[in-house]
Amino acid sequence: MRLALTGTSALAALAIAMPAFAQDASDDTGTIAEIVVTAQKKEESLQKAGIAIDAVTGASLAQSGILKADDLGKSVPSIAISNGGGSNTSIFLRGVGNFTNSSYNDPAVTPSYDGVVMGRAAGAFSAAFYDLARVEVLKGPQGILYGRNATGGAVNVIPQRPELGRTSGGFNLSVGNYDAVAADAHINIATSENSALRLGATRQVHDGYNRDGTDDLDRSGLRAQFLIEPTDTVSVRLAADYTEIGGKGAGASYVGAFLPGESGFTFTPATGLDSSEGLGTDAANAFRTSQLGAPGFGFLSELNTDPKVDYKYWGVNAEVNVDTSIGKLTVIPAYRESDGYSYFNGPAFNTAYAKENDKQFSVETRLSGKTGMVDYVVGGFYFNEKIKAENQYNQEFVLPIQNYEHKTESWAAFGQLTAHIGDRLRLIGGARYTHDKKEMDGIINNFITFCGGIPPVTPPASFALGCAASDGLPRYANSTSTSDTIAWLVANGWIAAGSTDEANAQVFPVLSGAGVILKTYNPVVDSGTYSRVTWKVSAEYDVAPDSLLYATVETGYRAGGFQLAEGRSSYKPEYITAYSVGSKNRFLGNRLQVNLEAFWWKYRDQQITYFTVDSGGTLINSNENAGKLTIKGVDVDIIAKPLRHTTLTAKVQYLDSKYQDLKLITASPRNNIGCTSTPTGETLSDGETAVLSFDCSGKPGLYSPKWTANLGAEQVLPLGDTLELVGAVNTSWRSSQWGGFEYLAFQKIGAYWMTDLNLTLRDPEGGWSLGGFVHNVEGDRRVMRPQASPIGFAVANYTAPRTYGLRLSAEF
Repeated sequence: MRLALTGTSALAALAIAMPAFAQDASDDTGTIAEIVVTAQKKEESLQKAGIAIDAVTGASLAQSGILKADDLGKSVPSIAISNGGGSNTSIFLRGVGNFTNSSYNDPAVTPSYDGVVMGRAAGAFSAAFYDLARVEVLKGPQGILYGRNATGGAVNVIPQRPELGRTSGGFNLSVGNYDAVAADAHINIATSENSALRLGATRQVHDGYNRDGTDDLDRSGLRAQFLIEPTDTVSVRLAADYTEIGGKGAGASYVGAFLPGESGFTFTPATGLDSSEGLGTDAANAFRTSQLGAPGFGFLSELNTDPKVDYKYWGVNAEVNVDTSIGKLTVIPAYRESDGYSYFNGPAFNTAYAKENDKQFSVETRLSGKTGMVDYVVGGFYFNEKIKAENQYNQEFVLPIQNYEHKTESWAAFGQLTAHIGDRLRLIGGARYTHDKKEMDGIINNFITFCGGIPPVTPPASFALGCAASDGLPRYANSTSTSDTIAWLVANGWIAAGSTDEANAQVFPVLSGAGVILKTYNPVVDSGTYSRVTWKVSAEYDVAPDSLLYATVETGYRAGGFQLAEGRSSYKPEYITAYSVGSKNRFLGNRLQVNLEAFWWKYRDQQITYFTVDSGGTLINSNENAGKLTIKGVDVDIIAKPLRHTTLTAKVQYLDSKYQDLKLITASPRNNIGCTSTPTGETLSDGETAVLSFDCSGKPGLYSPKWTANLGAEQVLPLGDTLELVGAVNTSWRSSQWGGFEYLAFQKIGAYWMTDLNLTLRDPEGGWSLGGFVHNVEGDRRVMRPQASPIGFAVANYTAPRTYGLRLSAEF
């Protein structure tokens, strides 16, 4: 806490020490403000952009207390963002997305920061939200101008840029329960008539929401940008940013446990453990140690290591704009790197350890202009990424060890033409050719302890063999080395003295006689290329000066890739075709905004990660092309100002998402799936265990609630000429939705409301504000991500509890 306050004081001092300049006054006209977006590689009003997009200004984010990407759903009802442990972040938009369990799986919803496409979601979404111009969420495939491999959409985080001819600054400081402190400050310095420097910094901390200290926050960030315009036709902006993340990280709590047996799975609820328990308390460990873990079927031990996150993200980028006789030339080179490690227990691992270094270089070049009746944007994009990782996922009777280097090289050429057919009609066509090359050089070794033999002897017969006894079978120590693991087994008397690590599969009898240990050996050295042309056809028609009608057909593609999966080292690309019709309108003298969109998406060959069976009859965790999904719905966005100081908002989405084809192939003990199954006629390599096909067709897509609604009301009460009081209430509704591909009962997230309140006293001229807030007034922690653990547990990550505090802001 002392460090947090020290950082806060330093940030506040930075802002207060700056020369004070009065902020430019702006008259409150009582009409709806315009938001300028750059999603189509040009500045335009959100209301004039004929695309499905939500944009949230930095001021709105700050006022709503949105400090990180996980909370974007408060402003964008179609998006769901979660972290299930470690540094990986999963994003779903209208049911399109993926669980990025391994860092080499590309996100289906592409994140960008400051115009730079990020290969890993964590790189953009682990950064703090501070001193931002806005966040743009583009819904649907972004196969032309924005995004790389974006089948579901794109999320663009755009910082405030330096302003020429102005020296100013400001800060935000909030304190709240859970010892929460969030502070940020920025300064804009006019270094000359044609140059400016902008600096920003933030420090954000709060204690864990769970009793074991997890779900905490410990984040610091710095940002610097320098803008120079040496001539009227040239501008150069240089930028750098740095983020450091510590603490314990994302946590979870037990919901229950599944035990396989001869007649199926028996579920034991985690009685007495609530959503804030965590996995590391005495009570949670007592539940853990009462359960048997497959395939050793011995009682599990307590967690052996506290969770910890230690990651650093940094990058440098530039944007060069040159006005030429044939159009505006823009070049955006960027380099980004992340480095760090984490210990985490989700989903109910004893301890997982991930150490990773990611490096990416990218450059985008484009030319935009106009010739006759045609506007054009043409360009090229290059992306190069290298990932080096050392991971282990200790499940006590299973110890997967992964060490790998993964490389991606991608380039694309794109173009979009807009033909102005008269004053009101515009026809738009675009195409992008993308070529991806991926390489994997790594190895996955699994130490698997079987009760009795291969296949394992399951309860109740396993008890007679002594597998449940504490001295019957080993519980693995944390290790990223196969030789160290074998040495540990020898030193502790579990396997024969003199056993050594060999570069092949090995079987070691356990000296107690209770079972055997299989060490798998699966090096993966593979590479391949993927290419695709994606396209867009669209029409826009100005029905009236403030009414736009548009229709679009657009395709998207996400490249296949390579993975550390025994016997299945590669997977194929996935594809989407999206149809949409929309209308954007302002009425009643700019006091009523009504935007409508109807959409129909066809999503095929969806990449899904789950336990399946390889060609050799072995159970593996693999990324598979398993899904064919149809998504359709309607999106309504309304803003109304019935009175000068009253603003009402409503964002409502109806979504009908259904799998036309979803078949999951697996076998015991990974066959805990809530769909109808039939035998395939095949068996595992033991020759006994039947391989099953589960038909989940007809199930809804994940994170696809039928109804979502974000409703808000703001009332400004003038208090003389120098003060005003602002009250705001924002509430969101989500109908029930599924959060896991196994479709188990606990993975169905129940419907819920969640409400935030804000009351602020402020200077009408924008100089300062002081307010109080309550987030999640209801106080319930809602399931954010339910996970079926490979060792049989049902666990869930939860949203934040009720939080409250005070916020002070100022601009100079």
